[in-house]
Formats: sequence, C-alpha cells, structure tokens
Amino acid sequence: MIDKVKTEKLLSELEEFIKSLEDLLNFSVEEYLDEKRNIYSGRYLLQISIETCINISNHIVSRMKLGLPNEYADAFRLLNKNDIISYELLEKMILMTRFRNRVVHMYWDIDDSYVFDLINNNLKDVIEFKESIKKYLNNIDN
Repeated sequence: MIDKVKTEKLLSELEEFIKSLEDLLNFSVEEYLDEKRNIYSGRYLLQISIETCINISNHIVSRMKLGLPNEYADAFRLLNKNDIISYELLEKMILMTRFRNRVVHMYWDIDDSYVFDLINNNLKDVIEFKESIKKYLNNIDN
C-alpha cells in the first residue's frame, strides 16, 4: 500500500520547488546569468525537483510491487509500463534524470544558460508528472 502521508508530503515539497523555479522565470536570461544566487538556486531547485520525482516514483514502484528499478530512470519506465505516466512524459523524465546526474556528478561543467532554458521550457514536464501522480493516487482511492 502506498504511504499517502509520505507521498503527499513529497508532492507538497515538489509544489514548493516548482513555485521557486517559476520565480526564477521573472528574470531575463541575462539577469539570471548575472547573479550567482540565481544560477545556484536554479541548479539546486531543478536537481531536488527531479530527485523528488524519482523518490515519488520509487515509492510507488516499491509499494505497488511494480518491479525492481536498477537505475533512477527505471522507476519512470515502470510507471509508464503500468500506465501511471505517458510514454511522452517517460521520455521527458529520462532526460531530466540525465540532467540531474550531470548536475550531481559534473557540476563544474554545467551550461547555466541551458539550465535557464530547462526551467523555462521543461518545468511543465515536472508539473505534468506531479499531476499524473495525483491522478493516479485519486484513482486508487476510488
């Protein structure tokens, strides 16, 4: 059984991270890149948003006995295989996971204009993931 309290806490945290990332979109790319605080905030908030999506996925996969993920992206694959997220969203979350791995393991080699672009163009994917999970949780309740 899915731990609703844990999952709802993670979803709530994810919502906070999304709002903070959206705040960064008030800056132009030049303003964003000109301030180290913006750069580091963008990197970290995107990283922990993706990690939260991974944690939610792993929790559902584990509790619902959907399979055994061998790597972070596998949890998203298992959610897709079980019709919890779409194939299109799966592909987007795999790309986000690759970005997360790059930030964690190669943080010195990050193009911060790319990070801004990800926030600007791909934050909607994190929002779609959150909504897909909420829909799934509502469906298993009914």
